[in-house]
Amino acid sequence: MRRGLVVVHRMWASVSPLGRAIAALAILCWVIGARWGWKELLIMASVSIALLVIAAVFTIGRLDLESHIGIEPSRVVVGDRAAGALTLHNNRSRTARSLRVELPVGKATAVYSVPHLAAQGEVEELFVVPTNRRAIIPVGPVSTVQGDPLGIYRRTRVWSAREEIYVHPITTGLSTIASGLIRDLEGQTTPHLSPSDIAFHTLRDYVPGDDRRHVHWKSSAKNGRLLVRQYVDTRRSHVAVLLSIDLDEYASEDEFELAVSCAASVTTQSVRDEQTLSLFVGDERFPTVNARHMLDLFSGIEGRHGGAGIDKCLRKARNEAPDASVVVVCLGSKLGVAEFRRAAARIEFNTATLVLRADLASKPAYHVVGNSRFVNVPELKMLNRGIQQVLS
Repeated sequence: MRRGLVVVHRMWASVSPLGRAIAALAILCWVIGARWGWKELLIMASVSIALLVIAAVFTIGRLDLESHIGIEPSRVVVGDRAAGALTLHNNRSRTARSLRVELPVGKATAVYSVPHLAAQGEVEELFVVPTNRRAIIPVGPVSTVQGDPLGIYRRTRVWSAREEIYVHPITTGLSTIASGLIRDLEGQTTPHLSPSDIAFHTLRDYVPGDDRRHVHWKSSAKNGRLLVRQYVDTRRSHVAVLLSIDLDEYASEDEFELAVSCAASVTTQSVRDEQTLSLFVGDERFPTVNARHMLDLFSGIEGRHGGAGIDKCLRKARNEAPDASVVVVCLGSKLGVAEFRRAAARIEFNTATLVLRADLASKPAYHVVGNSRFVNVPELKMLNRGIQQVLS
């Protein structure tokens, strides 16, 4: 009994809205025709029922398929070509009837009609993925649709998992970001003393627990007491990259894309330079595992009106990366120098800052205000030159 109910439920689930309307019409015509003796309605009910039965024949049959989505490459830069192949294999010992195969690619759906698939046969269909915009494009899952020509029944079965294509932002090569902002080679010294580091500070008296490796024996012999070396802590360059995702701070979506490319270029260069890196996008801190992982994250960044702007970026960076030695801020042209300075003053953000203003309508320009260096970036290819000019 339960198995029969399950079968009926599955059959009813495969009935399209058109099929359900026809079923309701058949029941209504049958009830009214039988009650009042209207032969016309009884004929209409019979025709509707016959239509439902005939259409159901098209969904009879079981499939046993294997599907594979091959995408090469799975990671591309905006504008590069990305193509894929869909492979279907029939595992049954009999020919599969005509198939309607659907493959979602982003917001569109590719539809393939396979007339028949021989026993143990295989078919391959090719598709092209549009990469004109930065995005994470879902591909799949592959599904087959069995149904009648009128669309009364629609029996769908999924055969694969979803794959993803990462369309990375365009980036450009940069010189070392810290150059010009951090003058030391080994790291930036701090006022904190350390018993073991690179920068020597002074000698002090030995206290129990000190490592004997740091005893300065010549000075100890001369002074008649044990003296140990005292060092000043140093640290590697810590670069914090901030990106505003509030579209109200940008003149256009293309300007926002330019800011994303600037941020991606800085982060990838920092990884190459093996610097400590913190990445803040809006009010969210992104993990900095490796360059490829970060570019994957950049592919999915979406700006929105009223989103987390520069105020929230600065606050997040001050709270979670207070030891950053260099801060690179990427924002839009609608936020001027005075507005940025006021935002930084409100949050008491006093770290040396490099501000990259994406401005498609301006000319390359740079100027220094206080401890902030501003660079207008009309094109990505001018980014490195602008940074070097403002840091020289």
